[in-house]
Amino acid sequence: MTYKEFKQKLTDNLTELFPAGTHISIRQFSHNNHILLDGLTILEPGSNISPTIYLNSYFSKYLDGASFPALQNQILSYYYEHCSLRNIDTSFFTCFDNIRSRIVYKLIHYERNRELLKEVPHVPYLDLAIVFYCLIQEGPCKNAAIPIYNEHLEYWNISMEELYDAAFTNTPVLLTFCCDSLADLVLPALDLLPGPERDEARETLHSQIVPMYVITNQKRFNGACCILYQKELKQVAERLKDSLYLLPSSVHEVIAMPASAAGDPKELPSLVQEINLTEVAPEEILSDCVYYYNWHTGQISVYESS
Repeated sequence: MTYKEFKQKLTDNLTELFPAGTHISIRQFSHNNHILLDGLTILEPGSNISPTIYLNSYFSKYLDGASFPALQNQILSYYYEHCSLRNIDTSFFTCFDNIRSRIVYKLIHYERNRELLKEVPHVPYLDLAIVFYCLIQEGPCKNAAIPIYNEHLEYWNISMEELYDAAFTNTPVLLTFCCDSLADLVLPALDLLPGPERDEARETLHSQIVPMYVITNQKRFNGACCILYQKELKQVAERLKDSLYLLPSSVHEVIAMPASAAGDPKELPSLVQEINLTEVAPEEILSDCVYYYNWHTGQISVYESS
């Protein structure tokens, strides 16, 4: 089955499964780093919002041998898990005062998103850009959001400074800072291993030469922007009594390493680049750079290995 046939068969099957009047469509969405993905939306009668289900990864699983019925069930499961929010009163978005308290920011790569940055308010930061969006609500649809475009600022008759101030006030409150030891995050997964392998893996983790910490937000979504939380990042450095190397593992999280325990830092950029090539989806890559947080000055800079 070709990808075109895969999409058509899925659309036909879902049309039969859902009630009359349901609008099922597949269209391309532009993602971070100008990656185009095919998104499936299902609008049942009486609904004006739907989770977007990106099909490219499902077709990759099909090519790897997964059965079409199993993949269709996975897609349906994802839809029902994320469709609890059925309607949004979009009139709330017409007044900035209505949404001021929900404006937040995230980080994206500057060069890889140059076309998008022509259309959205942004602040250059290192090799990145700070961009803004409005959180719809908390709860089951935790990632429901509306990106902020230049025309929104004109419509609301507000300045870039007002948007910036709202986001920098709200983001640390709505998307609270998390910093966990990588070893602590991995340990629960080791319970799935046989006894001897589990014990050996635990010993390796506990004796790791370089302690690593995962910096993100409580939702673990667009959490790399937590490196902008100056107070919280300083607390991490104070606790470790060291400056930090910050390795962007995706737009969702950053790995922090105490500088004195990082070995040869010249190897770190190659490590980040390798992870981006082999482990991170193209639309979730943040940067190939490594950043350095100076414990004494509180400043972040791009680490230059030469």
